[in-house]
Amino acid sequence: MRFSHHESGGVVKLTPAEAEVVAQAVRGLTNKEIARALRKSELTVRNQLTAVYRKLGLKRRLQLIAQFRG
Repeated sequence: MRFSHHESGGVVKLTPAEAEVVAQAVRGLTNKEIARALRKSELTVRNQLTAVYRKLGLKRRLQLIAQFRG
C-alpha cells in the first residue's frame, strides 16, 4: 500500500502515525477500533484522519478508502 499521493507539482507524504491509521481505516475499522488496535485515543485517531483528509484534499472516509485501495 502506498502512503503518498501525487498532487499537482508534488507528492504529499503522510507521517508514519498517519499511515498507520490510514492502513487500519482502509481495512474498514471504525475510529474506535483503530484507537483500540493502535493504543491511541479516539480523538487522536480522528485528528490524524482529519489531517490526512486535509493533506489529500478529501472530504470523506470513502474517498480515502478509494484513494488507497485503487
